[in-house]
Amino acid sequence: MSTAHRIVIEGESYLSLETIADCYHIEVVRLREAYGLGLLGHGRDHGGTIVVATRHLDRVAEIVRLHVYHRLDLDVIGELLPPEDS
Repeated sequence: MSTAHRIVIEGESYLSLETIADCYHIEVVRLREAYGLGLLGHGRDHGGTIVVATRHLDRVAEIVRLHVYHRLDLDVIGELLPPEDS
């Protein structure tokens, strides 16, 4: 992944939902839905785009695994996973 997609805010690295969706081969609409349900922790608005801290990428991988490969609904995943720290 090119570092051109990485955004640094207050010393922490972030990626847009679009970049994360591309990396994990998932539709961005699914990540937006997961974000809206609070599954990805607290993101930030960066120029009209939602960005999520890269420290949450393990969480994204778990959500993708459960949603795409095990076909669980995001609501169910929200019940299974512990709350994400901000």
